[in-house]
Amino acid sequence: MNDLTLRLKSGVSLVVPASLESITTYVLLEQEEWFEKESAFLLHWLRPGMTVIDIGANLGVYSLPLARRVGPHGHVFAYEPASEPRSLLERSRSVNRADNLHVVAAAASDSPREGHLVLGASSELNSLEGSGPGETVRITSLDAEDGTRGWSSVDFVKIDAEGEEERILGGGKAFFDRHSPLVMFEIKAGTVVNESLRSAFPQLGYNVYRLLPGAPALVPDERDKPIDGYELNLFAAKPDRAAALASEGLLLDAVPNWTPGSDDRAKALDLLNAQDYAPAFAGMFARELELHPGYHASLAAYAAWRASDTPLAERCGALRFACDTLLAVCQGAPTLARLSTLARATWESGQREICLLALRSFAQLVEQGAMNVSEPFWPACARFDGLPPGPHRAEWLLASAFEQLERAASFSSRFAAAQFDLDWLCALPFAAAEMERHRVLRRARAGEHVEVPARLCVAADDHLNADVWRNALVPGTWLRRAAESR
Repeated sequence: MNDLTLRLKSGVSLVVPASLESITTYVLLEQEEWFEKESAFLLHWLRPGMTVIDIGANLGVYSLPLARRVGPHGHVFAYEPASEPRSLLERSRSVNRADNLHVVAAAASDSPREGHLVLGASSELNSLEGSGPGETVRITSLDAEDGTRGWSSVDFVKIDAEGEEERILGGGKAFFDRHSPLVMFEIKAGTVVNESLRSAFPQLGYNVYRLLPGAPALVPDERDKPIDGYELNLFAAKPDRAAALASEGLLLDAVPNWTPGSDDRAKALDLLNAQDYAPAFAGMFARELELHPGYHASLAAYAAWRASDTPLAERCGALRFACDTLLAVCQGAPTLARLSTLARATWESGQREICLLALRSFAQLVEQGAMNVSEPFWPACARFDGLPPGPHRAEWLLASAFEQLERAASFSSRFAAAQFDLDWLCALPFAAAEMERHRVLRRARAGEHVEVPARLCVAADDHLNADVWRNALVPGTWLRRAAESR
């Protein structure tokens, strides 16, 4: 069997190579969606009838969900030069009956011509740069495509072309002058930030933004500050597109300063106490409890950030205050409660490096035996807000922090070793099915012949591909029932 058909959380199915060496296959088996945070934002913002251009479509992790979102009266133009992933993308189009998805057998660059596409170890790494085994492909440009197709308007463009991004801009000067799409572009490949690309869009009249992971909101890219080490993509928009997004509550041109007032401090614990886990910690969540002033202020700020009926600008200002204040408090006197809350807030603000640092500090305190929790807190992993701990408060707290540590440390378990003993985490009653998939996939790709756990044979809301697992179709796995019948 050379391919697998996998269901995604977005409601589409993708045909992918039956190999854990394929990055897309591994990630979709593991997370049941692509690992980039931008996917959820685009599915929230795009509307039926819109037009999308996907440059570097590969196997369709963006193309297919977006085609479903824009509907039969919308269009997605997916540019994929490599024959193998393009063939699978075309099969996915058929599986999903996505007649509005137009698969284009071409790469995009600065001018139309033929070129040599160097094939990477996984199709996500194919590139027009460098030398090595590959295939001859057609190359086009946005200006040429615009002239040929006569697009009346384009709403969104994704550019992920493994080093070709600046040449794509050079071949799209007329396109970007005539149209006003929201553009998502890859800012980082490997460990290198493309600073010249970060400054190229403003020269075309586009302002640059980054996405907050904790809300469907774009905030300004601050060029005077280093970009977070985990930031892969940025967005660019002309003033008219930015104004339209702002009118929908999806974009800010500036994040204002914010400080909590007396009313904010008084309400600091109201939202927290409304969570399903709060009754198990009732004694330490009491409103009359004397709290560290800075920590109290940060809890008030985080509650203001979570207030959906508050204007976006005020919410984002509150989140920034919460992160800055929590960091200062934890640098002075870290506790499990404070580090958990810091990890939660910084994850939602896109400060993933600080989130990871907070979680590793949490793990160090646990190793030192510091299991006492005497302050209110937010669990590091948002999933635990609605998960009552029952009598197992300590295991619940640890599961929340360590599950988030596993997620925060890398975009996928394919790219990094486990941060701790995943067998221990998966034995806890609070572990997500995704953590079980992390555990099995990492071992299978390392060459082990791994038995499929019973949990992965049963379909659930957080486990969509149980049929693939229980039929031992995941490479490197086996099923006890099948083995015993031989």
